[in-house]
Amino acid sequence: MRIDLLRHATTGRDGHLDGRTDLPMNETGWRQFAGQTKADDWRLVVTSPLARARLGAEDYARRAGIALRVDDDWAELDFGAWDGRMRSEIAAEPENADLLNAFYADPNAFAAPGGEKWIGLQHRVSHALDRLLTSPKATPVLVVTHGGAIRAALAQLLGWPLQSLWSLRIDPATRIRLEAGRSADGTRWGEIVEIIQP
Repeated sequence: MRIDLLRHATTGRDGHLDGRTDLPMNETGWRQFAGQTKADDWRLVVTSPLARARLGAEDYARRAGIALRVDDDWAELDFGAWDGRMRSEIAAEPENADLLNAFYADPNAFAAPGGEKWIGLQHRVSHALDRLLTSPKATPVLVVTHGGAIRAALAQLLGWPLQSLWSLRIDPATRIRLEAGRSADGTRWGEIVEIIQP
């Protein structure tokens, strides 16, 4: 099955921890999105419910005349009390600096106050991947989502350790093309075909 994982295009808020903060793409983002979705043969678009992903996905699916599915499990990590704030500001606060460092060192063990642990995101994306891989007639599929959700999907399909995923550059509007499926024993697998930067 061919799956294209597309990070939503820019909102103009680089450096912010915008997990559930629901903002649309800006004008530059719409141009980036158009560039990453022209001339392809997807048969299904799956999107996060958040506006910065969903609005472009809806527009593309309507213009291409293909099916659209909104899937809450592709939403970004919930950063709780940090959501919508500048990462540099959080890092400068004595009450948050150590926790922020601990979160980036081991997000399975630490989360933002009131936020979601990495394992929660992994669990959600696992369900989302299962739904895709049991719908082979939908291939090829475009998934419009977020940096965290893409990393969670790659961790599960490629078996990459978390620290390798942090170092993978996934700028806004980056598209990662994968071949993915299930082995005879039910194990999921995936292979990166191409990484297309905006």
